[in-house]
Amino acid sequence: MPVVTYALEDHVALITLNRPEAMNTFNPDMYREFNAATARFRDDDAAWVAVIAAAGERAFSAGVDIKALDALAASADDPAALAQSFDIELEGEYYCDKPILAAIQGYCIGEGLSMALGCDLRIAGEGATFALPESRVGLPTINAAMHGARIMGTANALELLLLGEQRDAAWAYRTGLVNRVVPDDQVLAETLAWAHKIAALSPLANRITKAMAVQGQAQGFAETAAVGARRRDALLASHDAAEGRRAFLEKRAPRFIGA
Repeated sequence: MPVVTYALEDHVALITLNRPEAMNTFNPDMYREFNAATARFRDDDAAWVAVIAAAGERAFSAGVDIKALDALAASADDPAALAQSFDIELEGEYYCDKPILAAIQGYCIGEGLSMALGCDLRIAGEGATFALPESRVGLPTINAAMHGARIMGTANALELLLLGEQRDAAWAYRTGLVNRVVPDDQVLAETLAWAHKIAALSPLANRITKAMAVQGQAQGFAETAAVGARRRDALLASHDAAEGRRAFLEKRAPRFIGA
């Protein structure tokens, strides 16, 4: 049984953490399969939007599997190699320019929250719980610290990072950690609905728009704008740009093909 599953329907990829018996904690197998699934989404021209969800009702992900980490650490000679076995590529500063959404239910802790912060939009259930307790087990928080400060503001992010305490979905919504809170049994349906709304729009335009929003956080305005202008100019010659104009003039829904 795979610990991460991948399904594609109507240009929306559903990537599901599938280790509910362990509260979807990340062990080396889950890291490997998750990174393979997100890379598959990134490289698939037919996949325009991704939703990351989790099996079971108890947890989106309760973080790193500490038992697995401790077992490897006891026998590892190279700390860098150990770190590579426990690394989510999605958390990178600029993973890919396609929209990625997280459907969060139950516990969203440590590595699970760090991964969710690497997504673009987050929808949570009313019973979701959030925490970054890495310092409690003697580990620093790197990607979540950077993403959290960008998304929530430094003070709110540091409240999670330095205290290591849990916060509820209402707090997460107030601080901007999540975009929307819905009943627990509606989390996946609502997130998929958002994903399909996004997928109904121009995928080429959305990719440029996301790139500007994300890259603009790390680069200067002029450099980012120049990249955007070059990509926009190329887009103007595409089928989808012409289709969008025609559909508007003909007062109908556009039929985008991603080219």
